[in-house]
Amino acid sequence: MKSTGTTAPELENLRGLALMMNGDAKGSLPFFERALPLPEARFNRAVAMLKLAKYAEASAELEKIYGDANSPLRASAAYHDALALDALGKPNDAITWFTRALDLDPNFDSALLYLGIIRERTGDLQGAGKAYKQFLDRHPDSIVAMLRFGVAAQRAGRPEVARKYFEKVIAAVPSSAEAAEARMYLEMWE
Repeated sequence: MKSTGTTAPELENLRGLALMMNGDAKGSLPFFERALPLPEARFNRAVAMLKLAKYAEASAELEKIYGDANSPLRASAAYHDALALDALGKPNDAITWFTRALDLDPNFDSALLYLGIIRERTGDLQGAGKAYKQFLDRHPDSIVAMLRFGVAAQRAGRPEVARKYFEKVIAAVPSSAEAAEARMYLEMWE
């Protein structure tokens, strides 16, 4: 049999990934356990725990990965830790970890958008607006970001900005749930 150059831990990690990608996070864990010499396997195991709602365990693992200054997975670990912390009802800690992810990778757009959502939820409308605007500068057609930016502007007392973004959402996707929400906000002013 010809060698593929793939080690046993790498194969175990790939098998675990295949299971997790097919929706079997629980079944993937033993494969990741056997592949633990690999940093990727530790990260994948933490993501599987996150999918299984084992948020505290996932957070602890992700913070270990983040703590390795040489790991190329640090930004992703910080992002996923923020997701775990948010699920644990710790929005301020989640903000810290989303910020860490963005410090490591300023183009981590998922972290930027979620940071806006968390800031909006915690009442930091200016911070939310800045995050949404930065995201929209990179992705001007993002319906979700347009809607959230409009909502943050409306809540911050900027109805003219809000109206502009709600109208953009409605024009772009008139039959969507986002357009229905935008219409609801517009009707509140009339």
